[in-house]
This record gives sequence, C-alpha cells and structure tokens, in this order.
Amino acid sequence: MKKIVICTANYYTSIYQVGIHHYARAFERLGYRVAFISNPISPLHYLFSDKKSLMEREKIYKNKGIDEGSLWYYVPKSYLTPQNKPFLSSKYIFENWYKFSKTDILEILREKGFDKVDILWIESPFYGFMMDRIQYKKSILRLADYSKGLNRSWRLFYDKEIEIANRVDRVIYTGKNIYEQYSEIKDKDKMLYIPNGIDLNWVENSDKSFPDEFNHIPKPRVIYVGMIGDWFDVELVYKSALSLKKYNFVIIGDCKIELSKLKQLPNVFILGSRPHKDISKYLYHSDVGIIPFKRNEFVDSINPVKIYEYAAYNLKIVTTKWKEIEYLSEYFSICDNDNEFISAITNVNRQQESKIKKWLLQHDWMSKATKAIKFK
Repeated sequence: MKKIVICTANYYTSIYQVGIHHYARAFERLGYRVAFISNPISPLHYLFSDKKSLMEREKIYKNKGIDEGSLWYYVPKSYLTPQNKPFLSSKYIFENWYKFSKTDILEILREKGFDKVDILWIESPFYGFMMDRIQYKKSILRLADYSKGLNRSWRLFYDKEIEIANRVDRVIYTGKNIYEQYSEIKDKDKMLYIPNGIDLNWVENSDKSFPDEFNHIPKPRVIYVGMIGDWFDVELVYKSALSLKKYNFVIIGDCKIELSKLKQLPNVFILGSRPHKDISKYLYHSDVGIIPFKRNEFVDSINPVKIYEYAAYNLKIVTTKWKEIEYLSEYFSICDNDNEFISAITNVNRQQESKIKKWLLQHDWMSKATKAIKFK
C-alpha cells in the first residue's frame, strides 16, 4: 500500500474541517495509508489556547496518535514550539523544536511505518525538517493562504515557506493571486493551481435534522459559518441586519474579534462554534449563505471552502468582492459595496441552480487529490 505523510497546522479532529482534512480522506479512498500530523502543542499553549481544543490535542498526543482505518493522526508535544513571540519566533526554535519534544516524532513515524513514504505533503513550514529526516519519492508544498497576511505569521514563517517551496517537487496553491504573491519561488513551472472543493457524498449522507436553535429563529435565515477574524466585516453585517429586519442572521464559528455591536440587534444570533458534523443541519435549513469579508492582500488569495459547502446545500450565496472570488461571478452574487450586498440578500431568485450543480461536480476532492499527486 502506498503511503503519504501530511504535515499541517490543523489537527485532524478540529471543528474546522478545511481543505487538508478533505485531501487526507480522499487519499485514504485512493488506497493510501495516511499519516496526518498537525502543529505541536507546548506548555505555553495552556496560557492562551482554547481549552477544549487543547484537551483534544493533548488526548491525541497521549495516545501516540489515533488510527481510523488507513488513516493515523497525531499531535506532537514539545517544550518549545515556534510562535510569533519573543525568542520563540527565532530561527533556532523554528528549525529545532522537534528536538525538544517529549516523545520523538521521528521514532513514532518509524514505529507506524511512515519513515519511508511515497509522498511527503507539507502545509506547515514548521515541518521543513521532514525533508531531511524521512525518505520519500515525491514532495509537495500546499499554499492554502498568503501567510504574510496572517496575524499568527511572521517574516521567518514566510521565508521558511519559500525555502521549502524551492526544494519540493511541486507547489500547489489554492488562490490564483498566490502565484504572484510568492514571487521568490524560483521554478514557477512546478506551481499548480488547485482551488478548494467539496465532498458531495458527505453532503448527501450528512445530518439534515432541524437544529433546536432554529425553533426560535424563523425563516428567512441568513447564515455565516467559519472563523471570525479581522477579515470579517462586522459593520457590513450590522448594516445588513439593521436594514433587513425580517431576515434573521445566524453566525456560527470561533470568534477572534469583538461582536458586541451585532449582539445589540434582535435579528442576529451568534451561536458560537459547532462540530463540523453538525454544520450540515444549519446550512440545510437556511436560505442565504453570506461571506462578508473585507478586502486585503490576505483575503485576495482566499478560495473559501464555505462557498462550495453553501452551494452544495442549495443556499443562495452573497459575498463581497476580492480577487480570487471574482472568477465565480457567473454563479453567485459578488458585490462591490454594502448596498449591493444588502440588495442581493433580498433577491429571492435562485442563481442558476443547474449551472452551479455542474460546477460543483468539477470540484470533487477525489479528482483534486488525484491531480495533486499525478507526476509526469
């Protein structure tokens, strides 16, 4: 059986199931044994990390990883981990954190049979050392975001991405704008654009029961699902909810910014985080899916997984405009300003449903995984 090691920032059982989680399951269905390794935790995480997710990652670490079929996932633990903080942001910590691990990650890989693999797949630059520590036939770096635009990133983080990019056999990028943003990548011919996608089988078999909260949130429901960070336009959502009093706005996700202004409105319901397996219930029983992002150099490169999920649940989609999203203008309402955004929510006409269904069929995760690892 072929093997692939995936090194990424996100732990496997996170409530946020992003592109790399779908890739991992697609590789398993393609017949690979998959090792899914996330960024490490450290004692310092107990001071500032979400306690629930930290406990989950700690459990995975203590069990030396967890096997689910042909997929094994693991969270390392180290006394020192790279972070955008004094001393911890140094090159020395970045390159040597795994040497301070309580359990030798390389030894665990050997025990699990992943010291010799067909594909080494890197999404987190924390794992650049893997290129010199395990044997592999092909190597891939996937750039899912423009790291310079992330608050948790710092200059060395980006420099390490470039260093890895110039060593691997292939660089996959999810947003067209990333091709130009990463100008320091020397061999542009090895860069391959593969946007995000959807698992339609999962959608078909997902839980579509009626959420209890919706007993008190009548239709029409406007929903946002995902992380809520600096890129989330609070003012736009406030203005929309204030203007559309007959519409109820549902916000689901981990919040990193202040939403007190939205909490003042009786037709805005901030539900917090929900497990990924439950998100389908909320999407299935909503009417409009919104993506109210501010435009900046980080957002310009985002190819959001949520737009595929919204579409798969037959939601009408209304989004602000940025570079990567513009190519979808034939399918969805992509708005230049606040008034357009508000008006688009009230437009009851479904946007080219048959055309959107054909578009979704072109973005199956299995086909993307096959394309990603197909070398000449």
